[in-house]
Amino acid sequence: MRNFISMSVFAGILIGTGGLVYLRVGGLPGAVLFAFGLLCVVMCGAQLYTGKSGFLPFREFPKLILMLTANAIGCLIAAYIAQYVASDAVSSNLATILSSRQSASWHSLAVTSSGTGMIMTLAVYGARKQHYLPLLFGVPVFILCGLPHCVADAFYYSLAAITGKWEWWILGAWFWSIVGNYIGCNLPRILMGEKFEFKA
Repeated sequence: MRNFISMSVFAGILIGTGGLVYLRVGGLPGAVLFAFGLLCVVMCGAQLYTGKSGFLPFREFPKLILMLTANAIGCLIAAYIAQYVASDAVSSNLATILSSRQSASWHSLAVTSSGTGMIMTLAVYGARKQHYLPLLFGVPVFILCGLPHCVADAFYYSLAAITGKWEWWILGAWFWSIVGNYIGCNLPRILMGEKFEFKA
């Protein structure tokens, strides 16, 4: 259990690191560099909510909640570090993300987040079959499409809180991205049926 929690926190730190480089660089280069976080998660076998939701048996959903909580703690640690390398670009890009989440309806967040979930599961699924390009391209795809990733958002929201930009709507937005990500993560195994070969 201790290793499970530490590896879940580690996954949050890695995704938070990807989130930081995206905030600093922005655009296509930042989206591509963000992929470093997911590549390292897979390489290290870290426990990431969106990397496991499409593979764990449905009855193990409580395990995912613990994993996500630890992911969020890792994101908070990354956000604490990020405040020391903040810049005008970081503030501007963070404000853009927060604005887009705030203006989105709950159903919009749930639907768009499901797209991220599907991409994440397919990226990890590809890596398990020794196909790594989906890992590299998956992250830029969901970022440039404006699709929310609940763990990345945990980093953005943590940084917002640390820098005095916290607002209560964030909790609702995060909840619907969590729900949407979970739904999307499970679409491949539901739609592919027996063709989806998975092991938790």
